[in-house]
Amino acid sequence: MMLLYEEIEKCFPKIEERFSNEELISFGNAPDEDLCLYHFGLGIWIRTHLLVETGELFHMFLSCGIAHKDDMSAIIIKMFNQSLK
Repeated sequence: MMLLYEEIEKCFPKIEERFSNEELISFGNAPDEDLCLYHFGLGIWIRTHLLVETGELFHMFLSCGIAHKDDMSAIIIKMFNQSLK
């Protein structure tokens, strides 16, 4: 599981590029219960670009028993939010 966390953290610079400075501050200040608001925008981008089925990150999630891309992207969004706090 620790390797999965490390792999997720490697994605943070790519995710950060998607935000303006103002948006990044707003996202970092978002409470956990508001992170679902990012499911369709940021979440779709993550599922399309970071969770490709031939990629290492996708297979690491599978090896941890997490099989749905929606769940995977939610975990990445939550971890990215926490990293900004």
